[in-house]
Formats: sequence, C-alpha cells, structure tokens
Amino acid sequence: MLILRNSKNLKSTIRENKMNSIKKIMFILILIFMSLFIFQKNALIIKDLSKDSIIFLNKISPGDEFTMRWMHSVELQPWEEIFRIDQNHNIVLDRTRFKSFGAGVPDSAGNKTEIKNGYVIFSGIDRKMPDLKYGVSDFAKHTFLFKNKELKLYEIVENGNGIKFDSVQMRLFKYYFLKIKILASNL
Repeated sequence: MLILRNSKNLKSTIRENKMNSIKKIMFILILIFMSLFIFQKNALIIKDLSKDSIIFLNKISPGDEFTMRWMHSVELQPWEEIFRIDQNHNIVLDRTRFKSFGAGVPDSAGNKTEIKNGYVIFSGIDRKMPDLKYGVSDFAKHTFLFKNKELKLYEIVENGNGIKFDSVQMRLFKYYFLKIKILASNL
C-alpha cells in the first residue's frame, strides 16, 4: 500500500515538474517572440532603385566604415569613397582615395591631403550624406566593401540603374525577415 502511494506521489511530482518545465519554456519562447517586435537594430540598406528591392542589409554600429570603389570614367584609375557611421547612425563621407589628378577631380577636400601607397587621400571631409545614391555601370565596375564583404554591384544591378544607401532603425522581426528574403532571392 505504501509503495502504491509513493508511486502515485512520484508520478504526480514528475507530472508537475513536466508542467513547470513546459511553462518555463513557453514563457521563454513568448519573451523571445515579443523581443522580435520590441527591440530594434540599426542597419545599412542598399536598395536597387529600378526594382525597389533591397540588395544588401547588415547591422551597423557607430564607427563602422564602408567603401564604394569604381573606375573613374576619364582618368581610368580606381577611385574610392570611404564612409563611416557616426554616433547618430548617419552615413558620413569620411575620406576619398584616388590614383591621379585630372578632369573632374577637385584639388582638395576635407582638412587633410596626403599621398600614401600611390593614392592621393583627402580625409576629414566629414559630410553627412542623407541621400546617398550612385548610378551603377558595367564600365566603372562599382563595388561595395563592408566588413570583409565585397559586393560587385555591377553584377547585381542592371547597367545604368541607380542604388541608394540608407541607415535605418528597424524592429528585429523586420530585420530578420528582410535578411531571409534577400538570401532567398540570391538562391
């Protein structure tokens, strides 16, 4: 009789522990799910203007940098514009690098000019770029560089079409939804 009663108590205790574990798991899952709609992430977006589609999305933090590289149409030399993300998550033109002076090249920009590794570098430009757009061309071979990622835009965007860069804040749910959408479109 005592064994039967202990067996029933043991089964009851096991059942209660399972229920408590399920409740804890459900609570954690609800918290995770809610956080997707509450918390936000700052992100850099590149949009193909002709298709109104996002071709790049990545989280950003103040101090992050990205580079746009292309061949200058007159000089036929590489040109780079280096942007950084400021404390307010604005896109800021920080410096530019190019191989030679010539037609269409300013004689100075920013507060410092130096020559390093064969490049002329204008730094300290510090110009906010709220509406940063580029026309992408097969000839110029526009390329985007960010944290060990290289995106050959001329292979993704049709020749002559425009792209736009935005620094945005979005809910985690939207961020991950768009990341999955971009990955799926590249399959």
